[in-house]
Amino acid sequence: MQSGCSKCGKPAVYLRRYTSERLCQTCLLETTTDRVRRTINRHKMLQENDRIAVAISGGKDSAVLLHVLHSIESNFPESELIPVTVDEGIIGYRDKALEAARELTRSLDLTLEIVSFKDLFDYTLDDLVQLKPDGSLGACSYCGVFRRRALNEIAKNMKADVIATGHNLDDEAQTVLMNIMRGDSRRIARTNVPRSRSIDGLVPRIKPLTELSERDIVAYSHHLNLAYHDVPCPYAGEAYRNDLRSFLNDMEHKRPGTLLAILRSAEAMTEAFQLNPSNWTLITCERCETPSPSRICKVCKLLEEIRG
Repeated sequence: MQSGCSKCGKPAVYLRRYTSERLCQTCLLETTTDRVRRTINRHKMLQENDRIAVAISGGKDSAVLLHVLHSIESNFPESELIPVTVDEGIIGYRDKALEAARELTRSLDLTLEIVSFKDLFDYTLDDLVQLKPDGSLGACSYCGVFRRRALNEIAKNMKADVIATGHNLDDEAQTVLMNIMRGDSRRIARTNVPRSRSIDGLVPRIKPLTELSERDIVAYSHHLNLAYHDVPCPYAGEAYRNDLRSFLNDMEHKRPGTLLAILRSAEAMTEAFQLNPSNWTLITCERCETPSPSRICKVCKLLEEIRG
């Protein structure tokens, strides 16, 4: 890239298309951190003395999440970062991702906490895929439900104030469209509950990277040479979001800013749904006593199906 940096005039190495910024390496790293800091402040995600469980998968999104939060939170000595990984039990995949997660956390002088599906639910994800009833949910649906529960359990055990996840701008736009296309637009609000409206029994979730695109994250991790595992999950090919990813990538390329516009629309929809919550409330699951929208939570229902 021959043009000069939009910020300082030095040779640019990256074009952030949705903001029309050409950036040198230094300004790329600084503006990426600034975007995350603004997102945190805008949504009041963190407080100065928080104990923050940072969900680490071993991939680039969570690597950037941990690195940026480490940089930001170094200014707040009363806060604490605790990287946590959920080991789903995917042979030949999760073990390598765990190696990358350990390498990253060691480089930041942090200790990685690990919780496994096997310990919590008696089954690995590979087990669940083998045992699932014919015509039931795909592997990604099982994984999503059990991962959310696992993260909540480990965060509660560590007395964390929040769980930070590495969902980026592309992820959020895909999720918004998936919920709309499935006819469940109210889920947009249910999956983006602000910290100020946290629910008893559920550790508040925050998403500091939601205004960073996938390209931003790749560029940041590349220029810092962060340790991460770049092999896709063997079950990822069946995910519904793959079709939407291709569509949105094409739209963002043709019309930069599309993803950010979808994010802003989702924020407006979330606010509207929260002002008019209808009949959506959480009760307590009769079996495991965790918050649930129904008498029996999704985790218990899936385990019942598996156990027959």
